[in-house]
Amino acid sequence: MDFSYTEEQIMFKESVRKFAEAEISPLIHQMETEKQTPRDLVRKMKEMGFYAVQYSEEYGGVGSSYIEYVIMMEEIARVYCSIAGHMGVSGMAAATIYNFGTEEQKMKYLPELLNGDAIGSFAFTEAATGSDAKAIRATAVRDGNDWVINGEKIFITNSTMPGYIALFCKDVEKDGKITNIIVPKDAKGYSTPKLVEKMGMHGMEVADVVLEDVRVPVENTTGGETMRGKGFQMLLAMTPLGKLSVCGQCVGMAQAALDAAVKYAKERVQRGEPIANFQSIQWIIGEMSTELAAARQMTLSTAYAKSVGKDITYDAARTRLFTSQVAHRAASNAMQVHGAFSYSTEFSVERIFRDAKLTEVYEGVNEIQRIIAASELLR
Repeated sequence: MDFSYTEEQIMFKESVRKFAEAEISPLIHQMETEKQTPRDLVRKMKEMGFYAVQYSEEYGGVGSSYIEYVIMMEEIARVYCSIAGHMGVSGMAAATIYNFGTEEQKMKYLPELLNGDAIGSFAFTEAATGSDAKAIRATAVRDGNDWVINGEKIFITNSTMPGYIALFCKDVEKDGKITNIIVPKDAKGYSTPKLVEKMGMHGMEVADVVLEDVRVPVENTTGGETMRGKGFQMLLAMTPLGKLSVCGQCVGMAQAALDAAVKYAKERVQRGEPIANFQSIQWIIGEMSTELAAARQMTLSTAYAKSVGKDITYDAARTRLFTSQVAHRAASNAMQVHGAFSYSTEFSVERIFRDAKLTEVYEGVNEIQRIIAASELLR
C-alpha cells in the first residue's frame, strides 16, 4: 500500500498552510479578544474555495475528496483551530443538503454554501438533549404552505453569521418524529441573543438560537415530504462527517503542539545546554511524535473510507476518540516542555490546550464514542 500524498495533495497542503500562516495567524489575537470570526477572512477563504473542497463540481464544489478535506482541516487547525471548527460546521449544513436534499434544494442552497456566500449552521443540540434525540423540544407545526417553528437550540456554531441553518425539530403531524428544515438566518423570529462565553475556540462564533413563530415554506423540508420524520436517520448519517472534521482538527493541534515543543526545547538553555539534550524532554517529544503519526494515519484512513463510499460510523467514532486524546496529551505534554512559561498567554500552547479540550466533547463526548466503537463488536 502507498500511504504517501500525491503531488497534487502536497501542493494543496502547502497552499493551505501558506494561507493559514499569512492570513489567519495575524488575526489570532484579534479573534481571541473580540471572540468573532472576521468577515473579511471568510471572504478570503471563499476565494480559496475552502468551503467547497469535498463537494462535486455540479453544485459549485471543487470536486476533491475527504482526504483533501482533512488535509485542509489539519493545516488550518495547526494555526488556529477556531477557523477549522467554523468551516467544519458550515460543511455539516451543506452536507445535510448535499446528501438528503431534493435536487431543487441542492441547486438553490449549495452554490451559496459552497461558495462561502452563505455560512451554514447545524442545529440539533438543546438544553435537555445531549446525545438523546428524543429529548428535542423545538417544534414544527404545518400551517398551510408554511412551517411555524418554535423552540430554542444551544451551542450553535455560526448561528450569528448570515446563511442557513439545518434545523432539527419535532414534526407535530408525524407524532413528534424529527424533521430537518432549512431555515434562513434572517427569517423573522430567528434570534441569537448573545454569544456563548467559552473556555476556548474563541474565534468560532457560538450562540444559542431562539425561534419564535419562525415561518418558512414547507418546501424547505430537507429532502421534501418523503423525508419528514426521518431527521434522526439524517442525524446519524451526518455526525460521522462532523467527527471526521474534528479528527482533522485534532491532528492539526497536535502538530502545532509538537512544533512548539520542539522549537522551545531547542531554544531553552539550562545548565549550559538546550533542554532538547535532556532525556526527559526527548521522551516527551518522542511520544508526542509517535502518537501524532498514528492519529494522522487513522484520520486519513477514515477519510479514504468515506471518499470511496463506505459507512464510517464506527471508524469515525474510533478515530475521533483516539485523535482527541492525542490532541489533549500533545497539548499537555507541550506545556510540560515549556514549564511555567506554558501558562502564559504569550505562548501558543496555552491556547492549544484550551482549544483541544473541546474535541473530547463536541460531536459526542468520548464516552459516547467508546459505546459506538464497542457496539460494532457487541451487537
